[in-house]
Amino acid sequence: MYPNNKLTGIFQPHLYSRTNDFQDGFAAALDELDEIYLLDIYPARELPMKGVTSEIIFNKMKNPNKKLVQKSDLLNELQLNDVEVLMTLGAGDIDRLVKPIKEAFLAEGAREAE
Repeated sequence: MYPNNKLTGIFQPHLYSRTNDFQDGFAAALDELDEIYLLDIYPARELPMKGVTSEIIFNKMKNPNKKLVQKSDLLNELQLNDVEVLMTLGAGDIDRLVKPIKEAFLAEGAREAE
């Protein structure tokens, strides 16, 4: 839909087992974005698995515009970048970030218009 715009994604992996099983596929798919923010795994009903973190996806990615971030730092990180088109991806609680992200961008736009 936006072939001439930079596409930024925020990905929150869901489940340790799924992250482990699909780490190669996740890395390859996320490499297609212009830039990607990778959040910690949303564990849902699972206990952590030894050695399985978002970093296993991050380390397999070839995209140079990738960043591991904590949810608490995400809004600040986004405001440091020139985001054109933003996608949130995941099945955890990433949906709770949509409203704060929108509000931050609206506030930034209002400051720029002044």
